[in-house]
Amino acid sequence: MPTRGDPKQVKSNGRNPALSLELSLSRSAFATARQMSGVVLLRLRKPINIRSLSVSLEGRETPSGVALSRAFRGGASFFAREALLSGMEQPRLTSDRVSQLWNAFLGRDTGRTLSAGEHIYPFSIPLPASLPASYRGRAGTIDYTASARVQLATGRTLRVTREVAVVSIPRTGRAQPIALSYPTAGGNVHTASISADLELPDRAVALGGKITGRLTVANPNQTEIRRVIVSLESCEWVRQAAQKELQRQMLDEWVIEPADPTSPAIEAGFELTAPLDAPPTVEGTAISVIWLLKLRIDADPPIELKTPVTVFAPAPES
Repeated sequence: MPTRGDPKQVKSNGRNPALSLELSLSRSAFATARQMSGVVLLRLRKPINIRSLSVSLEGRETPSGVALSRAFRGGASFFAREALLSGMEQPRLTSDRVSQLWNAFLGRDTGRTLSAGEHIYPFSIPLPASLPASYRGRAGTIDYTASARVQLATGRTLRVTREVAVVSIPRTGRAQPIALSYPTAGGNVHTASISADLELPDRAVALGGKITGRLTVANPNQTEIRRVIVSLESCEWVRQAAQKELQRQMLDEWVIEPADPTSPAIEAGFELTAPLDAPPTVEGTAISVIWLLKLRIDADPPIELKTPVTVFAPAPES
C-alpha cells in the first residue's frame, strides 16, 4: 500500500502555493537485496526554473548510552544513496558551487524550465543485501530516511522526508554444518564423554515462525542425564571500545526428560517459536542483536552448547 509524505510548499502569495513537493513510497517496508521504489510528485501553479530534483535514502545508527551517543554525535550515517530525477547533479567542489551561484546571479544559468501542472517522477533505489534491519531497542536505533529534494534556480531548496522501514532477508542456499560451542558454567570448558549432534533443516526463521530440529546425545559412559533443554535466546549488544551486553532474553524452550537417564543415546525432536514482538537479528556498526539456539545437558558436570541462528522480520508483501 503506497505511503505518502506530507507535501512541502513554496507560496507565491498568501493563498495559493506556487510549488508543492510530495514523496510517496510504494509500500510500508522494503526488503534488503531489493529496491526501494515510489514516486515524487511536483505540482506547479506556474512555470518555474529548477536546477535539480533528486531522491535519496540515508541510514543512521544511534547507539544508546551517553558516551556512545556523544561519540557518534547523535547518530552516524552508514549508508547514503541518491538518484537524480531531473536537472543536473550538484557540484562537489566548492569552486564549482561558487561558479554556479555567480552565473545564476548574473542570469547566465537559469536551470531547467518546468511547465505548470503536475510532474510525476517514479524512482527506485537498490538496497544492498548487507544493510542492517531497522531497529529500535535497548541498544539504540537504526533508522532509514527517504528524502525528495528540489533546488530552484534561485538557489532555494525544498525538501520532504519520510521514515522508511527496512527488513533484512537472509540469503538462501548458504547452509553450513552446525557448529556447537560451549562454555559451561563459569566460562570453563569441561571435557566429557557426552557429545551432541544437532539437525536443523533451516537456521533462519521469520518472527512468529518456528525453528524445528532434532538432536542426538551420545552418552557412551552412561552418565546420568536428568534433562536436556533446548532454548532460544536473543542478546542486544552495543559495541564500541568494549562490548556491552544490554539485555539477554530466553524467549522459548523445549524440555526433554529421558525415560532412561543413563541411556547410551538420547534422540528427540524439538520446536521453538520466535515471538513476533522480539527484535530481529541486527548487525550494525555498533549495534547488534544476536539470536542463539542453546542446548543444556543436565549432567554432572552440566554441559551447555550453543549455535547462532538468524531471525528476520517477514518480507513485505508485493
